[in-house]
Amino acid sequence: MIHGGNVWQGTSPDQWLDYSANIRPEGAPDWVKDALMNAMDRLSYYPDPTMKKAKQALSNYLELPAEYVLPTAGGISAIDMATHLQCTGTLQFAPCFAEYSMLSGNRGKNVGNIPLLTGRHVIGDPAEQAKDMLFEGCTVWLCNPLNPIGCAFTSEQIEQLLALVEKKHGWLVVDEAFIEYCPEHSVVSIVKEHERLLVTGSMTKILGIPGVRLGYLCAQPQVLAQIGKYQLTWELSCFAEAVLCALLEHKAEVQAYCEINARRREHLCKRLERLGVYVYPSEAAFVLADFGKPVHGLIEKLKEKRILVRQCMNFEGLNDGCHLRLAVKDEESNNKLIEAIREEMICAENL
Repeated sequence: MIHGGNVWQGTSPDQWLDYSANIRPEGAPDWVKDALMNAMDRLSYYPDPTMKKAKQALSNYLELPAEYVLPTAGGISAIDMATHLQCTGTLQFAPCFAEYSMLSGNRGKNVGNIPLLTGRHVIGDPAEQAKDMLFEGCTVWLCNPLNPIGCAFTSEQIEQLLALVEKKHGWLVVDEAFIEYCPEHSVVSIVKEHERLLVTGSMTKILGIPGVRLGYLCAQPQVLAQIGKYQLTWELSCFAEAVLCALLEHKAEVQAYCEINARRREHLCKRLERLGVYVYPSEAAFVLADFGKPVHGLIEKLKEKRILVRQCMNFEGLNDGCHLRLAVKDEESNNKLIEAIREEMICAENL
């Protein structure tokens, strides 16, 4: 499984309790559904190719001038555009989202890894890990909070890394797909002062709308002009625009939901730890669990119970077959997951 969320392997997607994708468990909030319904009146028109209203709405939400922001069809589109940066090669902090490497490779760029795990369960500092690996003109990718671990690096840590990248006349692309869960770590506010910094983001997870496709890219205007030409015309649908235009009014609700998620995450971690599972520190909508032994059998047993989880075999440093990334869901769902894991662990011990 390269990505989570593969609920299309049966008769209906709603037959699964999907812990493999980090989507708001309650689905889209009512105000998002209202915005989508209101957009139905614009179905028969091509979207505005300049995305003027969407850019202003995104500008207001991120508190950046409109010329520094670009709405995109999901975070993946923003990532794809950033791979068009003129560079001598690409480095990515690993473990990480598979698309940085794949999309960079599509542009004919060599991709190297900067390991972030310095020992079992030990996460290094990005600047310290990168200092001897950066090269002139490189593009560096960092996900913050880090997918699949969930840990977050402070804005100060990222600024230290950025200083090293700037000395090499390179680019730093920070993927903030889960930053709403820990906004104090965002570096989007310093894009105005740093030409070599780009920030990508996604509203898919926090709003529960993976089918709508809503993301963004932030950079200085001259950088957006350079790579924005690769964005497809009419990429932002009327539905994504409608959600974006309603977003600022509901910013407090988004923040309140993140606080709920944090409490659920803490409770889920404690219950996993009681089962003898090591859980990495997380500030995201998911946790990384090390079971200390192969989990392939557990995955299959959970699947029989219609529970999908995300194995980590394609993540560097986590491909020992012992790790699972688990989404944070509502209390009832989390109870079902924990009880299912407990049952299978007890059965395995009694074999």
